[in-house]
Amino acid sequence: MATRITNKIFIGATVLASLFTLFFGIYEYQREHAFRADILHSLLQLNNYRWLEGSSDTTIRVTVTDTLGNVLSDSEEKDITHMGNHLQREEIQKALKHGSGYAIKRASETNGEKYFYSATRFDDRIVRSSVPYSAELTSSLTRDYTFFYYTVGIFVLIAIAVYFRYRYEHSEREKQRIKRQLTENAAHELKTPAATIEGYLETLVSNASMPQDKRQEFLERCYAQSRRMSSLLADMSTLTRLDEAHITRPQTQIDAAVILRQIASETGSQFSQEGIQLQLSIPESMPMTGDASLIYSMFHNIFSNTLAYATEATYFKVQARVWADRYQFTFIDNGAGVPATHLSHIFERFYRIDKGRSRRLGGTGLGLAIVKNIALQYGGIATASITPGGGLTISIEVRKET
Repeated sequence: MATRITNKIFIGATVLASLFTLFFGIYEYQREHAFRADILHSLLQLNNYRWLEGSSDTTIRVTVTDTLGNVLSDSEEKDITHMGNHLQREEIQKALKHGSGYAIKRASETNGEKYFYSATRFDDRIVRSSVPYSAELTSSLTRDYTFFYYTVGIFVLIAIAVYFRYRYEHSEREKQRIKRQLTENAAHELKTPAATIEGYLETLVSNASMPQDKRQEFLERCYAQSRRMSSLLADMSTLTRLDEAHITRPQTQIDAAVILRQIASETGSQFSQEGIQLQLSIPESMPMTGDASLIYSMFHNIFSNTLAYATEATYFKVQARVWADRYQFTFIDNGAGVPATHLSHIFERFYRIDKGRSRRLGGTGLGLAIVKNIALQYGGIATASITPGGGLTISIEVRKET
């Protein structure tokens, strides 16, 4: 409810700001043109006053009429008999009513040339100065588009604000959707081990005379299910940390190569038991800034995923390439692989290809989702493809500096 009210207020404020900017821009655009015309009018008015003193600019055409519009003299026309009555001219009418007035870009009936006219009334006479529309005059009267650009700039800023507001809201909605989906899926995933533990414990409590070996079996099953629940909660906690981008994570100098060798050492015996040859082809050192626990989690999830699902694999290759500002890690196995239709989904949360097998192995369905999210946090990407000849290849890119 609060979000809807906030959105309505934001939309209303944006519309009002846009309308204000638009109308104010139009107003200023018109006013600025009138202001330039008024400046020229004032300069010609000054020339009209100087005419009375006999010191007017000789390069400016001056026409004198009486209050009835009859031409008395003209600085450029010696024979004024052919000059028509000027009473209905715009600038003359304004001068009669207001004492002065001007007309913009009207053609002269005498010579057909376009002029800017400025007239001033002095008792029974009207003195009018006029200048032709030269390129220089046209340029001086041309509207200054600075404010127009300023208005457009404001509109662009408003559009950017609206865009980022939309992106922010979309991002927040997406986060809420993911959290809701995570909660629903987690509840579903936790329900099975919780019900199993409850069933075993109920049996143990209600059968005090149960044989010791059976009791031990039930307790081991309870322990296995509780470990699965702990793994699920731990993975959910990791994803929550990744989703909450505003939470500051420790950024220290770490070595990705050292972390990879550590994981290889920890899982080496498991790979041997599965008959999988573990091959590392990485540089001696791969320094980067980051959270060591997250980078460890990203790599360890891939190793664990290979051990759990790369059935029939004979090798697991870990390769690394160094670019100018990033590292690329490639994890290759030649196991059973993943059907092509599933490749675009394996990084989704709780996505399983074989749900029954995944649960039997204690998988949470979040391992590769964690891999993808950590890669994104470090300015990279995680992708999956089919290994030539069969198997799964996972490629990860991360930035050296974040």
